Amino acid sequence: MTTHRVTVQPSATVIHCRSDQTIAEAAAEQGILLSIGCDNGVCEICRGEYLDGDFIFRNSLGEALLNSDNQILCCVAQPQTDAEIFMSDVHAPNHIPDVTLACQIQSVSPLPGNVWQVELLAPAGKQADFWPGQYLLLTVTTATGEQTLPYSIACAPGSISGADSRRIELHIAAGSDTANDVIQFLQQALTVKVTLPFGDCIVHPDFLRQQAGKPLLLVAAGTGFSQIKSLVEGILALEPERELHIYWSNRQQDGFYLAELPVSWAQQYPNVHYHPIIEQHSAGWHGRAGWIYQVIHEDFTDLSDIRMFACGSPNMVYGTLDQLEPLGLTQDNMYSDVFAYAPR
Repeated sequence: MTTHRVTVQPSATVIHCRSDQTIAEAAAEQGILLSIGCDNGVCEICRGEYLDGDFIFRNSLGEALLNSDNQILCCVAQPQTDAEIFMSDVHAPNHIPDVTLACQIQSVSPLPGNVWQVELLAPAGKQADFWPGQYLLLTVTTATGEQTLPYSIACAPGSISGADSRRIELHIAAGSDTANDVIQFLQQALTVKVTLPFGDCIVHPDFLRQQAGKPLLLVAAGTGFSQIKSLVEGILALEPERELHIYWSNRQQDGFYLAELPVSWAQQYPNVHYHPIIEQHSAGWHGRAGWIYQVIHEDFTDLSDIRMFACGSPNMVYGTLDQLEPLGLTQDNMYSDVFAYAPR
């Protein structure tokens, strides 16, 4: 039986639905939170706006509503192709509601490669609740006014890692006017407003159980390593024996702004394999060189049973996906925030 992807906007939640299933049935199997009343299309609580795809319906109510109002009833709609609908208040499994906190700025420290490590602390009596791999929105005030910007959280939550549950770590690459303004604000202010968590490119206990025995590939370019750091710390805290392959690519050697950290993971855990990459060999570099997909291709001949997390630009993520598709990599077994904010 063919399985199709039903993408629910604006959250970009993906429901994997067989052609003989309704969207509501598939969502229930996968733990996705979807408002359902009846199961025959009468109450219309599960209606969403049709955006794309082909459907058949279990009764005439579903087909009539699509034809008259361009609406989909999830309890009777069976997708026959990949599809897209719009529904508010649809959440992926293990959803954590977002909150806004006024966090203390503990430190803003320079790292190699013109990257800054930022340490924040949630207010007393609060905790920073998120899953490894999620991001936050940072609100700062600069000379050009108030700005709200997304940044990957660069640590695992204390609830998993055993660290301070109020702690939040960020990695910010300086160089652009916006990034420089953000760093200057954080150096001068005492507190900063953050809203978290966001993003579905995550690891949680249910995911690890569902992917039992499968190696995980964690691929980063530049400061995409911040998200990878959170994921690795979370995985090692939850399942320290999981086979991990970490690929971190930079244009130049000084881009490895926490160079010793992944090396220490590989030394401590025999199941962790670390591969630093630069685009072209240069003097003093003794690691691997080339495009990320080329290096991965050297290490793997079959990626069909692999799960990959990719953190970088849309060009990097889609380029890696396209080049590795002949080895069995698909968007279904590749996880990236790029798929939500830069769909193609």
